[in-house]
Amino acid sequence: MALPAPAAPCHGESVQVMGETREQAAGLARNLVKNTGVGTLMSIMNSNQKSGVEGYPFGSMDYYVDDCQDGGKPLMLLSHLQINVQNARSSNHISLAIRKLPGPGERGNPMVDPRVTLMGRLVPVEEAKQKKAEECFVAKHPEAKWWLPGAGFHDFKWYNMEIEEIYYIGGFGGIHYIGWIPVETYYNADLSNSVKSARETVEEESESLGLMFRQQTLFA
Repeated sequence: MALPAPAAPCHGESVQVMGETREQAAGLARNLVKNTGVGTLMSIMNSNQKSGVEGYPFGSMDYYVDDCQDGGKPLMLLSHLQINVQNARSSNHISLAIRKLPGPGERGNPMVDPRVTLMGRLVPVEEAKQKKAEECFVAKHPEAKWWLPGAGFHDFKWYNMEIEEIYYIGGFGGIHYIGWIPVETYYNADLSNSVKSARETVEEESESLGLMFRQQTLFA
């Protein structure tokens, strides 16, 4: 059954917002990638996995780190047994979806919190960079020491994600930036100057959303 056509175009190049410019959103996206360390890696199913699933998107949770040697670029430790890796061998088009995780004492709200989808390709890490990759990865994920290459647990290898496209959702449109971020803008973002949030807490954000929706209803 075909999905119904949208009544109006969805978010195009970007949504004009009160709280963030595209450059600030790029800094927020960089900080999100740097600070999170876990995301959903996605690929396109090939015909080798199971009859009838070719062409469907497949996603699973994976660790990553913001590469210490190439800031902003996800560094991943993946096994050749993983479906995403097998899919990438036939069609190297992958995505990594990352969302802000609640910190200690935070309630969190997935609809309000920022998230970003990185699109690109898996590229093996050069041998000369693998020792530094190991140090960087284990510093973020200490338990990964048990499945490092050569540890005898499957056949894990180092990969970078070469980013080709970026889509960022800062929260609800009208308060946060929603749209595409050029890769060059992402890599050149000033992390120290990026705004933390258009609203500091979930409660304030929810209150702002309620006000926005009431105003839209009033003037509709």
